[in-house]
Order: sequence, then C-alpha cells, then structure tokens
Amino acid sequence: MSRTEKVIFVAGMYYGCNADSCLTQSYFKDSKSAVDLKRTFYDLYQWVKCSQDSLAISSLSILRDGHPFIPLNSPLHGVFERNITCRCRIIIIAEQMDTSRVFPSSHDRTPTWLQSTTSVAFSPDGRCLASAHNNGAVHIWDVATGESLRELEGHTSFVSSVAFSPDGCHLASGSGDHTVCVWDAATGARLRQLNGHTIWVNAVAFSADSCHLASGSDDHTVRVWDMVTGACIQELRHDARVMSVAFSPDGHYLASTSSTFASSWDDAIHVWDFAKGTYVIQKRLKPNSYRPNISFSAGGSALKAEYCEGPPVQLHFPSLETIDNPHPSPFYLDKDSLCVKHQGPTLHLCWLPDNFIPRTPVTQHGNCFCIGGSDRMIAFIDLDELALLDL
Repeated sequence: MSRTEKVIFVAGMYYGCNADSCLTQSYFKDSKSAVDLKRTFYDLYQWVKCSQDSLAISSLSILRDGHPFIPLNSPLHGVFERNITCRCRIIIIAEQMDTSRVFPSSHDRTPTWLQSTTSVAFSPDGRCLASAHNNGAVHIWDVATGESLRELEGHTSFVSSVAFSPDGCHLASGSGDHTVCVWDAATGARLRQLNGHTIWVNAVAFSADSCHLASGSDDHTVRVWDMVTGACIQELRHDARVMSVAFSPDGHYLASTSSTFASSWDDAIHVWDFAKGTYVIQKRLKPNSYRPNISFSAGGSALKAEYCEGPPVQLHFPSLETIDNPHPSPFYLDKDSLCVKHQGPTLHLCWLPDNFIPRTPVTQHGNCFCIGGSDRMIAFIDLDELALLDL
C-alpha cells in the first residue's frame, strides 16, 4: 500500500474499529455485526486501491470526492452521507524572488533558505493574510482568492515576523536589518521604522487595544513601543535571544520566550507585569527541534506554545502549569498533516503535498488555516464544515 492508501485506510478504520463510538454517533447506521464491519473495511480498502489516483490527499476531502466510488450496497454510504468539505490550496510566490536586498552579489540560483516563508498572520476580519519571507519581502494576500494584493518593500534583510493590529489598521514586521516597520494595512504604505535593537528582530506582537507594539530580538531584549509616538517606552532584558512575544488580552501581562541552541532549542517562557515592567514567573519548556511561538487564549486563562510540527504545549495562566487535555483541542501539524485530537484519538484532517515543508506553526482564523512553507510556498486549508466534527 502507498502512503496515501495507508493514511486513508487508517482514517477509515478510526471510524469503524470503535464499535461503541460508531453506533452511538451513528457513523455506521447499518453496521451492527462483525460481518458488516469486515465488509465495510474491505469495501473501503478496495475503494482506495482502485481509485487512489483520483482521491484528494486529505482524509476529509475523500468523504466528498470519493463518494461515487463506494459500492451502492456498502454501509459506507451511511458514513459518508454528510458532505464535509476540505480544500487545500498551495500558493507559490513568483518564481524569481528578488534577493538583491539580502544578497547583493550575483548568484546563479537563489539559496533555498531565502525562499522560505517565515511568518504568517490573518487580519482581524480574516479576509487578508500577511506573510514574511527570507528574501526581505512582506506580502498581503486575499484569503478567498489566494491572489497577492500588495508587496511591502522597505526591509533590507530577511523578515522574521508579521502581525496585524487588533483594530486592523496596522501591520508590523520584524527583520534581520535590526528594525521594526509599521505599515498601513489598507494601502501598504510604510508609516514608521522603529530603531533600537542591535541585532535582528525575531518577533512582533500588538497589545489588544492596538496602542502598543512589542518586539523580541537576538539582542536578548523585548522592547515595547508606543504606537502614537513611536518611542520605546520599555525594555525587558533576557539571558538569551528572544524568539516570541505576546500580550495578554487584558493588557496587564506580556509573555516572551527566550531560546538557546545546542543540539535542539532550549526554551523558557517568561511573564512580565506590563504596567510595572517587572518579572512575574518563568517556566522552562522541553527541548524541541523547533522554536516556539506563544499566544494567549481569548479569555487569557491559558498560554499556548506552538511549533512547526507536533502538538502545542498549553499552560494554565498565570501558574504556567501544563494543561494535559486542553479543550477545545488546538490544531497542529504532525507528519505532514493538519491534526486535532478528538475524544482521545488524533484526527488527520488534511494531508499536505509531499513537497511542502512547513516553516511556521498552524495559523487559524475560523475554519481557515494557513502554514508557511519552504520553496516559496504557502498552504491554505479550508474546512468549510468543521462544526460537523463536533470539535
């Protein structure tokens, strides 16, 4: 069996093997005996084997796209009668990326690392997506069509982070040129360049009221900027490079992660009293191959550390104790698929193409998800009827 066959077969067995769950949730309305279940598994395997070339790569898409291939007398018709839709779109940025900002000298071929997407962020209304790239560009995309709306130029080195202000008026970007730029989100005009960091900027984040902007840098500091004056009003020192920042929803706290690297990233989460500029609490995270990106839950009762691959770490706030079974379960990437834990098991909702290498954690707005990748790729995943899974 190919990987696609195995994936879809196992996904189908998830619904079939747990008989009690199947019967109570009415996935198999006619499967009330072991004979019916065995026939269902056989039908599913034959369906995948005979029509694998025409199946979508996502285990949700097959519920719709593969329905005509199911034998008419198969109990699988009861499983797939609901029209759950899943669509994965891959945007490939212009074939020739301008790398002159980063590499002034001529090169026959653009280095692979320059073609990566380093950060993605949805606008508050979910209509636009901003992306940062190692070639020094910032793009804004139309989420519905996948078309590029504008390219923001001004950085002279790689861009590592982008963030929309909660009011939707501004977009901030942090760069390897040691600066933070603030842009008009509607026109793409650069409004302000914030100088002060002494080495590249890894992260940017707005406060909930859009009045303040935090930036984290390899110079071991978090700087907080006043959005009206552009002045740096606070500097929080760390003992290692700062990789991520986030304001609490009430604006009282600022969280940051600092990282050192040996064979893997050794990360720590720090929480600061924003008004006083004082340190509150710290928690070390388990070493990971990827750097974490942190965010607060909407209510501010939890902190989440997300990675390019693998389940995120969720912590109670302000104690920073680990949440073992978070609800609702976060979405994440695992072995090239968009996953979510559902009543214990892990559901693989959508499989990404084999040539897609993720470079950012999963970013979500409603039922739309985005992942930045290498080789000029950005993946959009639309789960139009996600509520049917009762997640």
